[in-house]
Amino acid sequence: MNRNSIEDYKKDIKAKYEEAKTGEFSGFLLKPSPAELKNLCLLLFDKGISKQDQEILDIFFELDDKSSKRKQMEHFNVDKLKPVGNFLRVKTENTRTVSLDLIAFLVDFNPRPYKKFIGGNKEELTDAVEVNEILRKDEWVENENKKEVAFFEQFKKKSVSKRIAFAVMPLLVFGAAGYGVKNIFFPNKNCMFWNKTHYDAVVCDKGNDTLEVYPFNQEVLDNFKKIKVSDTTTFFKNGDTDHPLVWYGKAPDKKEYEYFNQPGLHPETGKTLKPVSKYIIEKYILKND
Repeated sequence: MNRNSIEDYKKDIKAKYEEAKTGEFSGFLLKPSPAELKNLCLLLFDKGISKQDQEILDIFFELDDKSSKRKQMEHFNVDKLKPVGNFLRVKTENTRTVSLDLIAFLVDFNPRPYKKFIGGNKEELTDAVEVNEILRKDEWVENENKKEVAFFEQFKKKSVSKRIAFAVMPLLVFGAAGYGVKNIFFPNKNCMFWNKTHYDAVVCDKGNDTLEVYPFNQEVLDNFKKIKVSDTTTFFKNGDTDHPLVWYGKAPDKKEYEYFNQPGLHPETGKTLKPVSKYIIEKYILKND
């Protein structure tokens, strides 16, 4: 008899959340405000997600293919994430199934989404790590060719800086139109490298031992930048601290903070960038002006 009801799904997701909130993304999950939850969605999106998880994001954020999905997520009304935060903080026991699927995505609970959960047999899927690996393998085989999988595995064995920088790149599958645009503006430039403050396109199929190169992505190339900040910088949208416009992280030498215009991972250290706060502004930015 299948016991996988919506209550089972809620209970198992909450248990997974208790583990996840002290893990790698604790900075986003310990106090899950709507802004932090959206930032975590963007971060995970940038690291590369499966077709299944893309469907979860498409449904929750009401995404379409008419424009950049990342941009649509950035402009999504953050208040619509309040029910998700309330559920995680146990302010309510009820939430929509689409919200539960989003939480499952954020805390990496498997099997997800709910339609897959109710179709599975929990007695046969008790090892969460094994389940995670099986689902990931299925998604990769379905959506990526063998060459891309081998490339991903090869990167995992390289240096930390290369591995983390690779994780920053969204693994997007471009359609024919997108592919044509890329060839027009960046002929044969199928990789990128971090150039002090931004990413530049570069040819990687000819080999270049002087650069650390990563898979080409137009979105990251155009938008992800390191920025200089001062007392004239706009740090929050409309002055609302729940809508940060600047993210920061330690420089490779760990002597000072560096600032970026988007959430993600530091291109050189691989550490998760944090949203700027009034404390950081007053202690580390204003005092230097």
